[in-house]
Amino acid sequence: MRRRCLLPLAVLAVVGAQAGEARAQGTPITTVESRPADVRVAIVVELTVNVAPERADQLSAALADALHRELEVDAIGGADVARRLPEGGVPEECVASRDCVVDLARRLDASELLFLAMVQVGADIQIDASWVSVATGEVVSRPRVELLADARAGEIFSAAATRLLPHARKRPLAVVVTPGEPRPTGPDRYMSAGAWIATGVGVAAIGGGVALGLSAGSSFDRCNVDDPPIDCDAAERDSIGRRALYADLLVGAGVVGLGAAVFLYLRSDRGEPVAKEKPKAAKPTAWSVTPVRGGAFAELRVGF
Repeated sequence: MRRRCLLPLAVLAVVGAQAGEARAQGTPITTVESRPADVRVAIVVELTVNVAPERADQLSAALADALHRELEVDAIGGADVARRLPEGGVPEECVASRDCVVDLARRLDASELLFLAMVQVGADIQIDASWVSVATGEVVSRPRVELLADARAGEIFSAAATRLLPHARKRPLAVVVTPGEPRPTGPDRYMSAGAWIATGVGVAAIGGGVALGLSAGSSFDRCNVDDPPIDCDAAERDSIGRRALYADLLVGAGVVGLGAAVFLYLRSDRGEPVAKEKPKAAKPTAWSVTPVRGGAFAELRVGF
């Protein structure tokens, strides 16, 4: 008798300890009465005219994705529904049969059914939908959805989501975070006109010095190194010496010019932009997260 009394007390103590721990951690305690009712919609293709079964499954799957993307519902369609249907497909006039609706809802684990009738006329497809509440048996016809030949099914279904399920709450928009453009911390250096001139003079001087040096070296080898050496007079030897001197001077001047260009570049700074100049709007880098069935869809956009 004592053991029978202690067992319920132990169970109550464990439940009380878990509830107290949940309250201490800020975790809400969900009961059966407080749990929100899940809206699960199954897209059932009941009738097709001039529409291939594969195409019908693709459209029903696209509609399910659009409903889940736009509304706070869990929608299934396409192959997920086709493989759970009774053998032989959907019975005729199932939307008007309470037993058929209940059987389909049990197979598809759905609280609401959306029966579709697809008719292709030329290159366009007309879709008529009938919404059925499994709990109450209520049947309501929804506005027709038309898919033109050049239309995208996902965009058309997204626009028609609130008309097909007007009682469902619209899903919140995706959160978009646009980071601000970082401001440079150092000086904004640039090549000024003086820096370009000094660079050009330096390069030209070094080029001329190298050319004169090669010419003086070739003449010196011709007068002294070649076998047999050419007998050069005093005037030609003086010319070789002058060209070598000019080459050294030009190379030195070129080095000075390039050094001046580097100095001018390091000292340059654009500073704050002029007030009259309107800065161009930079294309931001943004990322977004959109909830989808079974997870979330992340998108990164980079502007150039």
